[in-house]
Amino acid sequence: VALVILLSFTAYKSLNKAIKMYRLETLHMNRQKAQYKQQYTELSELDKNRDQEHNMTSNQEQQEAVHSAGRPLMLEGAEEETLNSAAFLGDHCGATVDDQREANELNNEEDKEATLGKILEEERLTPMTNITMLVSLFVVVLFINIMKGGGAFQSPIGIVCGSPSFWASNILMLVWILLVSFRARSYLIQRYFIKEKVNYKYVEGDIEWDPQATILYPSLCMVAGFFAGMFGIGGGIVKGPLMLAMGVHPKVSSASSACMILFTSFTATTSFVVFGLLQYDYAVVCVILGFCATIVGQLGLGYLMKKNQRNSMIAFSIGSVVLLSAILMTIQSLVSLAEARTNPLSYNSASGGGVC
Repeated sequence: VALVILLSFTAYKSLNKAIKMYRLETLHMNRQKAQYKQQYTELSELDKNRDQEHNMTSNQEQQEAVHSAGRPLMLEGAEEETLNSAAFLGDHCGATVDDQREANELNNEEDKEATLGKILEEERLTPMTNITMLVSLFVVVLFINIMKGGGAFQSPIGIVCGSPSFWASNILMLVWILLVSFRARSYLIQRYFIKEKVNYKYVEGDIEWDPQATILYPSLCMVAGFFAGMFGIGGGIVKGPLMLAMGVHPKVSSASSACMILFTSFTATTSFVVFGLLQYDYAVVCVILGFCATIVGQLGLGYLMKKNQRNSMIAFSIGSVVLLSAILMTIQSLVSLAEARTNPLSYNSASGGGVC
């Protein structure tokens, strides 16, 4: 019941966000059409008056040429020399402390522009440093998972499931995750203050990783991961809508959740293998179905987005998948309750297992 409530609430928030995005996109498209129409009308009027303006300009140039031809050349040379002398005296005799201050401010502005350009160039490219940190986190967690073993997989270094060394390896894994998380938080905060200093302009969908956001958003993702693991569902089905609610751009939300699922699902799969909980016949079928469905969905959604120029379709697809999951989970719960009433002994006799 709790899972159905969670999925239903998530689907409602996602679809509500998608509807708002769709309305804003429609409004933006209508404004663009009105602007294009206005610009076309203005250009048409300019074309009509272009010949008249050209004739008037030609007449004025002829009159100025006649007037300047009668002006003594020596007078022009004297005026030019006088102006240059005055400019020279003004440049050298009028220098004050304010001028030096303005020069320093100009240098500071140039430094800010250089730093801002560097930030924009870095964010235009793939952040290999961040990817390396993420892969390092994944590799260490995967290594510890294999080394500590489990109920169906003997540890290569002799760690017994449930022993003190087993729990120490789990604690070591959590410590490593926390260290990487604190390092990432420190990097984001430092980056935030640099952007504030150079007046970085955030675009729609960007997250300002200030000290509060670096605590709030990871905490929300941790809670989402906890519920996903407790109910046995994919983390992306919760994290995707969560990022949409945070105001993240749909394309960024979809790509980020897919990247996270790659690492979390692979790590979870190794845990299932170690503890002997993976059913290989189901796994093969699910991998093939998931791979094919992903290709079809990616190509189809990409075509529709390119044709209609609407990013809200990603939000609609996420909300629809979550809503479908809620409906199917409701049906499964009702079937399970009906089977429990029909054969209560089979459910009451089931006993919970330990960690190993």
